[in-house]
Amino acid sequence: MSERPILDPQPLRDLLEIGAPASLVQELIALFQEDVPYRLGRLEKALGSADLGAAAAEAHTLKGALGSLGLQQFMDLTARMEAHARAGRLEETVDLAQGLAAAYADALQGLLETFPAT
Repeated sequence: MSERPILDPQPLRDLLEIGAPASLVQELIALFQEDVPYRLGRLEKALGSADLGAAAAEAHTLKGALGSLGLQQFMDLTARMEAHARAGRLEETVDLAQGLAAAYADALQGLLETFPAT
């Protein structure tokens, strides 16, 4: 796994500091819980059919969303997956995909612990 922390809370704290309501952060966490499993399913389906173009596109989309939430380790994983998929390295991309479920669980736990619902 990456040397970076699971979560850098600063991007979400920045939203709160500029006056966004706490409910916005909770909405973003809810969207994460709703959208990321769907995206992971699409990514795994693309890998299952050896469609590296689709896998790279899904990994890229995930990377952007994860970065905006400060989910550094999960973002790093998807960035590596995207790079391998774009380079045509299916086996390496599939190997990295083995860590997706744990990365999702760690990221969600980090979000929920750092930004608990009030």
